[in-house]
Amino acid sequence: MKRKEEIKIMSPNKLVSWFLMASYIYYEQGRKIMKDTTFDYLTQRLKREWEKVNHPHKSLITKSHLAAITGYDIEYPTIVKSSALEYLRKPNESR
Repeated sequence: MKRKEEIKIMSPNKLVSWFLMASYIYYEQGRKIMKDTTFDYLTQRLKREWEKVNHPHKSLITKSHLAAITGYDIEYPTIVKSSALEYLRKPNESR
């Protein structure tokens, strides 16, 4: 599970990656990779850092997603799906 302490030190672009992966895993795979409160914190940080983000998938996330704290209707690119599934395959101790 991703922890709040890890989210605190992430770059703005990394926040985008984890927002997308966590959303994909939750909405498409029916699993969680972080607590709800941790995802809420990630989303709040992403909102604060939004102007600093230059991630290639920034356009997939709208301000509505951030306001609602959800990514349920995002069309996830293959790289997000692959990265998320790879993360799920890793043993817990190596996460």
